[in-house]
Amino acid sequence: MSRPTSQNSRTMQKLTLKALLIAAVSIGLSQSAIAQNQYWDQYGELPVLMQQNNNGAKQTLKFVAFRDGMLVAELDGGIGEVSLPVTESMAKTLRLAVDTQKATNMIDSENYTGALKLLRPEVYPLIKFHQVPDILVQLHGPVRLLIDTLVDAQEFTEAEAVVSRLDLGKIGIKYSESVIRFMNALIRAEEFEAAARIAQILPVEGDYVVNISPLIDAADALRGAGKFDAVIPLYRAIETVVPESTRPNIQMWLAYSLVLADRLDEATPILNGLQEPDANERLFSLYKLLQGSKSHREQNYEEALDLLTRGFVRAQTSYAWVPEMLYLIGDCYARADDNVAARNVWTEIVILYPDSPWASNAEESLDKLPRAEISNN
Repeated sequence: MSRPTSQNSRTMQKLTLKALLIAAVSIGLSQSAIAQNQYWDQYGELPVLMQQNNNGAKQTLKFVAFRDGMLVAELDGGIGEVSLPVTESMAKTLRLAVDTQKATNMIDSENYTGALKLLRPEVYPLIKFHQVPDILVQLHGPVRLLIDTLVDAQEFTEAEAVVSRLDLGKIGIKYSESVIRFMNALIRAEEFEAAARIAQILPVEGDYVVNISPLIDAADALRGAGKFDAVIPLYRAIETVVPESTRPNIQMWLAYSLVLADRLDEATPILNGLQEPDANERLFSLYKLLQGSKSHREQNYEEALDLLTRGFVRAQTSYAWVPEMLYLIGDCYARADDNVAARNVWTEIVILYPDSPWASNAEESLDKLPRAEISNN
């Protein structure tokens, strides 16, 4: 999470309008990625051949679409179409005329470029059938293999174009697993805007509640990168489906992100609706982080320091929000010109939480502090 230096504070005053523009551009980029995917244009609408074996009688079926829950096959000579229901008995008689073994061997040797050359003409025609029931396993495996290989090859624009065509809320959870892997790869590559777009297409209701935990982790990373407006819709979506016992946690993070995005008018009602946890409860320190960050954004740094410190003394070092709480405490000290205290707090983040995004933020802030004078005594 990018934290409020003086320059950032001035910049954040116009963040809401900027965020709306970014959101509009992000949507445009996502749609543009779909429109400009040359491989879809080249292969996507091609028919898919499947061999059917009914008690020794073999025929090749040319499937051209999946509509209204039915596989649509073109009759010989293109004189018409026939719609077939997808049943277990049907799935047992079909064999997909796609061989991914050579591509898999290349992937094993990390020859992703070569693997993609083999996969694209074979797999792109399958994408339009991604809503076929999971019983037709041989169709879904190659599509997920293509996504995973694109991610490994860091072909992120093409990967986004592919996953953006998937209705993840209507297909097997394994697709979500591949998309989560893609989202995490984007975060590691610091392509945060793209990661936020991918995060927002992941379903979270019903069987897809398992996606909530990785989405919360992604939200933490996006917050750490300063993408506050991008993370807000994630928390809003998660808030509606998490158990009531954990909802206050999500609501606090939602309110906190709204505060950081300078959307105090939206954060305040949420904050006022939350009951302050008992000082012995785990969420007490998170609640104080929320209150303290609000005071910090309002430039009431003395009050912010008091609230944040009270939350910190009740926190355990394992709590996920401790690094950012420490960062804000250090920032309050720096604004009070107590550079020694600020240096001590920020150095503690770097040492104790080196993998936290706040560690890099602390290092940047440490570099900006005046160098301590060396005593001759």
